[in-house]
Order: sequence, then structure tokens, then C-alpha cells
Amino acid sequence: MLFPSIGFIFLYSFLPHKELRFIIYTFPILNVVAAMGCSYLTIKYHKSFFYKLGFFAVIAHLVINICYTGLLLYVSHHNYPGGVAMQKLHEVVPPTAAVSVHIDVASAQTGVSRFLELNQNWRYDKREDFKPGEDGIFEYTHKLMEMDPNYVSQHQKTHRIMFNISGFSGIGFNFSKIPPLYIKIETKLVALEKIDTLTRKKIENITNSSV
Repeated sequence: MLFPSIGFIFLYSFLPHKELRFIIYTFPILNVVAAMGCSYLTIKYHKSFFYKLGFFAVIAHLVINICYTGLLLYVSHHNYPGGVAMQKLHEVVPPTAAVSVHIDVASAQTGVSRFLELNQNWRYDKREDFKPGEDGIFEYTHKLMEMDPNYVSQHQKTHRIMFNISGFSGIGFNFSKIPPLYIKIETKLVALEKIDTLTRKKIENITNSSV
């Protein structure tokens, strides 16, 4: 069982375009082979020192695997800020409101999907052909966008910040603490809401008077 699976992976490694889904069919076979090896070492535990060493390696492997799986689970929990932003938007905005939401690329790539378009009366738009500062981009009542200070500042006269969404940014190390590694979290997305005409005029007056 092992060699055909390895041969399959070896042949697919020559493809210029590589994806995990191409070789995922071999994983069950590799798991079976690994389980047979672990079982063999466990049964032969009392035979010699090397079997004992192998047995402890199996236990260590299981412990490390559990810890690594837990770490990846925690990372994945913070890896979809777009989905979190979309869910929170439906929570804070009344369902009866007339809403048009623009979803930028960063939001769409991190969890926003049609399954989260919960309100059939709202208009959801994922247009990508807007240029920075283009008039049409300011007409939406709400926006989910990447937390880029330059882009956000372009909306300061037309929209206000409703909330920020944080996400996974990397893994850091601090050897003075236990455990020595930690997950870096930073603001990834921001939700904007269109300002009404009266509030916009007040903001413009404050801006003009400050100048």
C-alpha cells in the first residue's frame, strides 16, 4: 500500500501547479500504514531497548500531533475575519434597514460567501473594478474593507467606522513565557456605515473651520 501512494505523490510533484487536493486521496492509506507501524512498536514494546524507544516515539508523536492540531484550530479560528465581519454586520444593522453592502477583495477572500447573505432585502456587491476614490464606491450604505489607513481616510467624509475585525497575523516567540510561542492578532478588516446628510455637513463644517 505504501509504495503506490509514494509513487503517486512523486509523479504529481512534477506538476507545475501543486495543490493539496491533488494528493489528499493518499492520506487514508498513509494513515493506515502509520497506524500499523505504531501498533507493531507497541506490541513489541518488551522485546528490546529499541522497541521501547520506538514506543515512546509513538507516544511523543501523538502528543505533538494533538498540540499542533490544537494550535492550527486556534489559528483557523482567527483566519476568517471576512466571515466574522459579515456575521457581525447582520447583528448590528436592523434587518428592515435599506442596506447596500460593498465587499472588497480582502473580505471576500477571508470568509464572506453567499451563505452569509442572510437578508434577501439587502444588496450585496463584490465589484472589483472600482478605483480608489471613485465616486461610485461612496454610494454604498455599508462597506466591508481591508484595514488600510489610506483607503479608510478616503471615506472619512461619507462613512463612519462601525467596528474593526481582528485576524491572524503570524506566530511570535517569547522565551520568557510558557508556552514560548503566541499568536499575533491585528486588525484586518473594518466595517463602514454611510453618514446621513446632516452629520456629513457637521463634519465638513468642523473640517473647514479647523483649516
